[in-house]
Amino acid sequence: MLVGVLAGTLTGCTPAGTRSDAANVLGSIVEHLEAASSAVATATLAVELHEQGRLPAVTTDAAVDDATLTVSEAVHGITTVVAPDAGTAGLRTTAIGAASAALGPVADVRTWLADGAPEGDDLRTALDEAATDLEAATTAVEQAEAAQ
Repeated sequence: MLVGVLAGTLTGCTPAGTRSDAANVLGSIVEHLEAASSAVATATLAVELHEQGRLPAVTTDAAVDDATLTVSEAVHGITTVVAPDAGTAGLRTTAIGAASAALGPVADVRTWLADGAPEGDDLRTALDEAATDLEAATTAVEQAEAAQ
């Protein structure tokens, strides 16, 4: 009896516990992708403002630290949803790829602040590519969600 109660309680605490059908899983994935996209935009803006001398390194670092955490949490959130079918699982895999790929460029901003590598242009290109990939993944998931 106790095991059944604990299992029910723990299942209710997970994202999958509240998002088990395809539409809800896809909605959850979109929310996480949007959070990751926002974090990439924050990192991009921080780089631009720092290069213009309008944002000190310490503030840029703090903003990018938060952005890195947000992308990391988005990756975790996407990986924890339980896809109810193969189509949803495929979209989840695409979303994991886009969000995971965004983590590197966002984290690289902190390295760039410390020692100037990678070059600013390369960093902006990587951030732009991450934003584009996240947007494409979000669009694919939203289209599947609308078809539900």
